[in-house]
Parts: sequence; C-alpha cells; structure tokens
Amino acid sequence: MKDSNIEDVMKKAMYIHEMNRIEIKYLFDYVKGKQPILERIKEVRPEINHKIVENHAAEIVSFKTGYVFGSPIMFVQRGKVDIRESDDTQDDARIASLNEIMFEENKQSKDMKLGRSMSICGVGHRLIYPKKNRIGTSPFDIVNLDSKNTFIIKSNDIYKRPMLGVTFVRDCESTKVKATAYSVDKIWQLEGGISGGFKIVKQNIEGKYRNSAPNPLKAIPIIEYDNNEDRMGDFETVMPLLDALNIGISDRLNDVSQHVQSLLWFNNCEIDEEKFKALRSEGGIKTKSEQGVQATVQYLTAVLNQTETQTLIDYIYDTVRAIAGTPDRKISTGGSTGQAVQMAAGWETAEAMAKNTELQFSESQREELKLVMKILRDMPVESVDLSDLSLSDIDIKFSRSKNDNALVKT
Repeated sequence: MKDSNIEDVMKKAMYIHEMNRIEIKYLFDYVKGKQPILERIKEVRPEINHKIVENHAAEIVSFKTGYVFGSPIMFVQRGKVDIRESDDTQDDARIASLNEIMFEENKQSKDMKLGRSMSICGVGHRLIYPKKNRIGTSPFDIVNLDSKNTFIIKSNDIYKRPMLGVTFVRDCESTKVKATAYSVDKIWQLEGGISGGFKIVKQNIEGKYRNSAPNPLKAIPIIEYDNNEDRMGDFETVMPLLDALNIGISDRLNDVSQHVQSLLWFNNCEIDEEKFKALRSEGGIKTKSEQGVQATVQYLTAVLNQTETQTLIDYIYDTVRAIAGTPDRKISTGGSTGQAVQMAAGWETAEAMAKNTELQFSESQREELKLVMKILRDMPVESVDLSDLSLSDIDIKFSRSKNDNALVKT
C-alpha cells in the first residue's frame, strides 16, 4: 500500500464495508430486542395488536458466550518433540509470566466481550499495540474494536494475507469519518465520508508534515476473529424461526384480547349510533325488531385451539435449539444413562459447536500471539526473559466444567 493509492483503496473499501456495517448493526439491534414483530401492521381489528418479543436470540448469544468463554483462556506448555535445545522448566516459567501479563491486561473479560461480538455478528476485531506510557509489567495494550467500525483488506490470492487494517470513528457533529489505516510498513490518518472520497491528513513527524508515519510493529496490529467459516452469528440461521415464535406468542395474546373484546352481532334488529354508545357504556340496551321476525343479539367468537398452537410453538422452539446448538434445560425424569441424557438434551451438539468455535478462535489467537511476542522481544520484561519463547511452545487451553457422568469418571 502506498501514499499514491491509499485514498482510492479506502473509498472503495468503505463503500463495501458500509453494507456490512448495516447488517452488523441490524444483528446487534436484533439481540437487544428490536425485532420485526415490533413493526407488524394488523389490518383486521388493528386496535388489538400485541407485539411480544420472546428474545431467544439473546438467550442463544448468552449461552454460547458463557459456554465457550466463561472460563479463562489460558496459555500452557505444549507437549512437543524438541526441535531445538530448550529447558522445559524455563519454558513453563516463561508461559506462566505470559499468563500473568495477560491477566494484567484483563484478557479474560476482553475475550468474553470479543466472543459476544463473534456470537452476534460472526466476527470480532482486536488491536494489539505497544503501550505509549508503560505502567506495570505489560508492554502492550489489548483493545477490542467495534466491528461496525473496523475492517481488514486482504490480498486477492489463495493466501488472503491482510494488506490493510482500518478502524474509524464517526464525527458526531457531521457525517465525516476519521480513520486510521495500518499496513505492514506505514500508518495513515484519513478523513472522508461514506459517499465522498478520503483525504490523507498529514502528520507532524519529527518536525515535518508527512503523509504517513512508520509502523513500529512492522505488522498489521488489527486481528480479525471469525465465529465460523461463514462468518455468521450463532442465531442468524434460525432468525426466521425466531420471528415465527414472536408471531405465535403475539397472536395468542391477540386471541385472548379478541375473545374478551368479542364483536356483538345484531340480527334482525336495528340500533342507531347513540343506542350503540349507550350499549357500550351501560352494558345493555332494549331493542325491538320488526313484527314476526325473531331478533337475536350474540357475541362473535373464534378461539384458537391452544393445544395445537402449543404443539406448533414447541416444535419451532425445539427446531431452534437443534439448529443453534443450545441444550434443553428440562429436567429428565427417566431412567436412562447419563450419556444418553446428554445426547438427548443437546449437550453433545453444543460441545461439538463449541469446539468448532475454539478452532476458529485459536487460529486468530495465534496471530495475536505473534504480535505479542514481537512486542515482548522489542520491549522486554524485567522479571523473565521472553525474547526467545517460541510460538510452538505455547498451546491455547479452553476450560469448561464437565460434571456429566462424574461417578463413572471417578
């Protein structure tokens, strides 16, 4: 990437990202409860129109985030065949120090927040950068970035290497965007808009105003985390079913209200507007029909079959759980084995999906570790020498409490 083409590249990239940004915002709003049922228009008896959001999207995100990222992600000594001379005890001390540094940077809570973004919109972004003012042991900052305002441009070849990492903020008082773009060698500050072009903001570097500043890391500091191969959120595949559940719950309440407020049918009798108002206020009225014609006044009611409706709702919800990979929380009263209960309740499926997320997360976590170790070599820690710690020495460990079949395991 060069000063001569960065403006054109940013203009094209921002146009594409804006479409992604709209979708990401929609997914975050969906989890917050802003779902299509709230915009429903009821043409028949519009005065009775309950709009109930049964927010299973938030349930799915909370379970997935807690299940995968609820316990700290730790770095441990990887069992290895030595390809170089090393002291395992010394490696253990180095990895322990690395975990202490990560604890100092509150990595556990930041992993949880990053995992929530991945679970909602299918992608998360993180910045690793050397500290400007070093306080404590850690020489770097871990910053979770808003995926609505962050993207990475990759090479158009089989390797898909990151070429440019961009994060930006919007000016509250205007539609302008202030962006920072990182390449391997340079850092640009740019201003522009979604529809308009971007212009380089010259930076004061050693008393001279230049188009770009050198990148001290010699690497793109923004890491992209994918939730899965399709970069989809955990509830995206079941959104039509979640919308159907909202419709079913809302229409059941509409049915109750319409039954209580049933229409009154006057057959073979006349009543004017004033008498009808008196009927509504007084609860009754005397009318007289034509000679020889029997007059009737009765309520028009049509009640849903609640048993059949409940069967449909249960089917939809069970399908949501099966597709999204969230377990059934109902207590089993049968006499089957613990393993059978685990499989029937969906915990095995949840575990399989969690392992897929772990593999995706670990791939990006290793890219993050490369940046961390590069900074540790340039800005060493006084307590322990981490300069020659190898990436192959480190394994990423996810922890989950597995109490099923505890007697058999014991």
